[in-house]
Amino acid sequence: MSTDFDAETYNDVATRIVEFREKYPAGSLRPADPAVPYRIEQLGEQIYIVVVAAAYRSPHDQLPGIGMAYEPFPGRDDYTKDAELQNAETSAWGRAIVAALAADTRRGIASAEETSGRGSARLLELKRAIWAKAEERGWIHGDDYRSLAENFTAWSKGGDFTSADETTLRDYLKHLEPKRTMRRSNGGDQ
Repeated sequence: MSTDFDAETYNDVATRIVEFREKYPAGSLRPADPAVPYRIEQLGEQIYIVVVAAAYRSPHDQLPGIGMAYEPFPGRDDYTKDAELQNAETSAWGRAIVAALAADTRRGIASAEETSGRGSARLLELKRAIWAKAEERGWIHGDDYRSLAENFTAWSKGGDFTSADETTLRDYLKHLEPKRTMRRSNGGDQ
C-alpha cells in the first residue's frame, strides 16, 4: 500500500458520519467506556492520547463497532497541536463506523484525516529546517519569528508560512541555502 496521501482515495470522517446516520438514524457515537473516554499513555519518551470509540447502530446495540486511535502529545505541527484529543476522537469515530460496517471501506480503513498526518511529519521536518536557517540568519529571537514570517510572505508574494504546502516550503528552504559561486579558471591554472 502506498504511503502517499491521495484525497481521492480516502473517505473523511465527516463523510463516514453522514453514511452512518443515513444507515442508522437512531445510532450514536460514544466512548466505548463512558467512565474513561480517553487515556494518556507513555511509550518511551512519547506521550499519546488514546481514544476508544463505539458506533452504536441503535440504542440497544449489543455489538457496536469499536474503533481505536491515538495522537502524539504534544501535537507535532500547527494543525495537531492543541487539538490532540479531538483528532484522536475523530479518528476513533471513523474507525468505529467502519467496524460497525456502516461506511464504505473499498477505499481503505484509514481516514483522510489520519493519512494526511503522514504529510504533516514532512511539513514539520521542513519547517524545522527553515527555522534553523532563520536562526542562523538572526531572524528568530526566542519564540518571536516575525522576521521569518515576513521574509516568507515577501518571498512567496503574500503566502503564509504556517499554512504553506510541502512544495512551497521545499522551494523556500532552497532559497535560504547559501548561494554557491563557481570560480573561473584563467586558463593558466592547471
